[in-house]
Amino acid sequence: LVSLLVNQGRASDNQRLFNNAVIRVQHLHQLAAKMINDFEDSLLPEERRQLSKIFPLSFCNSDYIEAPTGKDESQMS
Repeated sequence: LVSLLVNQGRASDNQRLFNNAVIRVQHLHQLAAKMINDFEDSLLPEERRQLSKIFPLSFCNSDYIEAPTGKDESQMS
C-alpha cells in the first residue's frame, strides 16, 4: 500500500512537471511570435520588401506543428 502511494505521488509529480514544461514552451512560442512581429513592424518598407524575398513575413514554422497536450500523447508520439 505504501509503495502504491509513493508511485502515485511520483506519477503526479511527473505530470505536474510535464504540465509546467508545456506551459513554459507555449509561453516561449508566444514570446517568439511577438518578437518577430515587433521586429517586422520596426522595418522600413524597403527593408521589409527585401526581407520578404528571403523569409515569408508573419510566418512561424512551429505554428503548424501539432504539439502533444498531455503525457500520454507525448509518450505515444
